[in-house]
Amino acid sequence: MNSIQFGGPSPTSFDFGLMGGMFSMLLVWIVLLFVLSGVLMWLWNITIIRIFNIREITYWEAFRLLIIAAILFGKIGFNR
Repeated sequence: MNSIQFGGPSPTSFDFGLMGGMFSMLLVWIVLLFVLSGVLMWLWNITIIRIFNIREITYWEAFRLLIIAAILFGKIGFNR
């Protein structure tokens, strides 16, 4: 008896290739940004408010501070 075989990958194995690698790197950067925002908020709230008697910041304020710091001090797509 002849067995029938279909060409191509099986439904359970999928090769993402270059686009999958770029997507996973983007996902890692997004997750890292959100985690760093939480760490920045925590560090700010346990340090700065005790030193300067300033109010605590929220998660989204820490997120915006990270973006501002990256623009001012980091390399965001600009070749220097």
